[in-house]
Amino acid sequence: MSASEFRTAKTLYDERHADTGLAPKATPDEVIQLASQVTGPSIPISQIQVMRRTICARLSADQFLLYVTRCVRKGVDPFEQAYAFPQQDGGLAMGLKIDGMRDLAMRTGLYVGRKVETLFAPGDTDHQHPIGARCEIRRKGVEEPIVEEAYLSEYDASQWSPTAVIWKRMPETMIRKVAESKALRAAFPDALAGVYEPAELTE
Repeated sequence: MSASEFRTAKTLYDERHADTGLAPKATPDEVIQLASQVTGPSIPISQIQVMRRTICARLSADQFLLYVTRCVRKGVDPFEQAYAFPQQDGGLAMGLKIDGMRDLAMRTGLYVGRKVETLFAPGDTDHQHPIGARCEIRRKGVEEPIVEEAYLSEYDASQWSPTAVIWKRMPETMIRKVAESKALRAAFPDALAGVYEPAELTE
């Protein structure tokens, strides 16, 4: 948790915690109270408790508060839209389904549209063996589209991803999501920095 994000969540501890960036030694009940201060009346404490016990059970106190803070800041539903993926280094990746990422881009008022195409190997005239995907995002005020590509050789997560079953069944669909997610982040960094489509993330 960064110092600035920690300040947002902090209400029960003195300022030295935020200045040093050190994690507070909070009891489970205090963590719930901190999260409640972040969400305000939009999420009752009873639902925060359920969130902590279920979808956020694997998170540390810091990761949980960071997840709640990011959801509130971005205006996304922590139950239905977003996912929390704890990282081995103690950090946290926030997952958001591709339609949720599009919604955040649209909220900027600068989103014009997208074009996603599947990439095939040279000579694959029957288009039977996709190798990747390419996405173009158009943004108001930017003359050229923002373009990103993703290749199955780099992103095929069928062996390690939490979405492994879907990767195996629908690799073309998944790689198209990855390409669009990359392009949306590149086009709208203020809205989507640190946000990833679940297809991109590992446990």
